[in-house]
Amino acid sequence: MDDLDQRLNTLITEVRQQPSNSIKWRFAMNRLLLEIQQLPGLAKSSHQNYPEILNRTLEKVSNNISEFQPYSNSVAKSLVKWVNAYLRLRMKDLYCPDKNAPLSLDAPIASDFGEITLLDNLPNFTLSGLDSLIENSQRKTTQRIGLNLELYIEQDPEGKLKNSYSGSSVGCNCQFLSQRRVLKEPPDKVADIARELSIPYTTVNSHWKRKCEPILQKIAEDLGYKQEQSL
Repeated sequence: MDDLDQRLNTLITEVRQQPSNSIKWRFAMNRLLLEIQQLPGLAKSSHQNYPEILNRTLEKVSNNISEFQPYSNSVAKSLVKWVNAYLRLRMKDLYCPDKNAPLSLDAPIASDFGEITLLDNLPNFTLSGLDSLIENSQRKTTQRIGLNLELYIEQDPEGKLKNSYSGSSVGCNCQFLSQRRVLKEPPDKVADIARELSIPYTTVNSHWKRKCEPILQKIAEDLGYKQEQSL
């Protein structure tokens, strides 16, 4: 088994062993999804809607990973074939003929009251339904980015968090504070953290507000959060 197969096998095993949606499960699942996006042979498209199709596929994979079984000695080849089965099914919709394309809500139609649009003829609940779908899609995207942020906090690949600490209190660094204030559920109170570190409350609170929160906000934006969104 090569390195890639070993990594995938380890992550899949870890995901299956952890309680669903626990922090450890989410970390393992997020690492697995990142590996999947880099798999050789993963179906791709230049279509503008491909990212959304990929997101939906990855969500399907995360919900059904317990069903995956390698069909050969290569976990990577088996996994990419399994993922592509979902992905290609959805990609067909990207290139459907015009005759099968959905009607525009602004398309004019005839009625007893003259020419109106399809939107005018829909029940009142349609707009709220569309808003709900949009909100649901945005929420799923936010959740996915949130998993990436959690993974970033744990790994701190560039050392931005750990290397930002208050004065000589190396233990009071942004990675430690983020683990206690962002990853932990419920989050620890600043007063409890200050007591544990034996440093003043004002020192911990000031460092968290003035240094850590801006760093986390910038990392979140780099991962895909919009400027107007908050952590």
